[in-house]
Amino acid sequence: MNKNKLLQRFLSPSIKLIIVLLTTLNFNISYAEDTLSSLMQRMKSNDAVKMAYQEIRTLELMDKPWKSSGYMFSISPDTLIKEQLFPERILMAVRGDELLYFDPANNVRHQGSMQDDNPQSQGITVFKALINGDEALLQKLYRIEFSSQSQRWTMILKSKLKPESGFNIIVSGLSEKPADMIRIKQPDGELSEFILQRIDSEDKNTLNRTLKQLNRELFEQ
Repeated sequence: MNKNKLLQRFLSPSIKLIIVLLTTLNFNISYAEDTLSSLMQRMKSNDAVKMAYQEIRTLELMDKPWKSSGYMFSISPDTLIKEQLFPERILMAVRGDELLYFDPANNVRHQGSMQDDNPQSQGITVFKALINGDEALLQKLYRIEFSSQSQRWTMILKSKLKPESGFNIIVSGLSEKPADMIRIKQPDGELSEFILQRIDSEDKNTLNRTLKQLNRELFEQ
């Protein structure tokens, strides 16, 4: 399958993230003078993280936004899994630079790789960088603007590789809380918004069983 097509499936709906994101921002912002380095340190987590998500995607050729929902999981050091449950169950993952897509109902699989200069790859890369607290990767790909006010903090990421493309990512959350919103704008004007809620109530044994099942479906063909 064409790499761009696979990336579109990972970052877009219908049977198709941006794993992404940043499903697992695991940090707090406690004061306006916080530095990027201190934020990235707080993002790092060696434990698996589960987050519920809702995705709202606006396309020029669609009469109304496309919506999906499900769960995202981050597994140290470099794996991100998206389990879409509505409108149909679709599994997607990023492991290192590898992209995977699995439609269980139709037994359809696709596999590909990410490229730094591809805007859709960059949308996935930001999820990976934030999950792993990889400041160097963010600095390599993005111009970063961070601001913190009394109620919310915001991080705006704009592409360094193609600064005039119009591609940008906005990550935001309540003060002293993890990220609860990620908005990805593609060069063609397509807009994806992820509304996130971290789930801490699930015990580790249950979470580990879920992850084992997802890994079997995605990686053990």
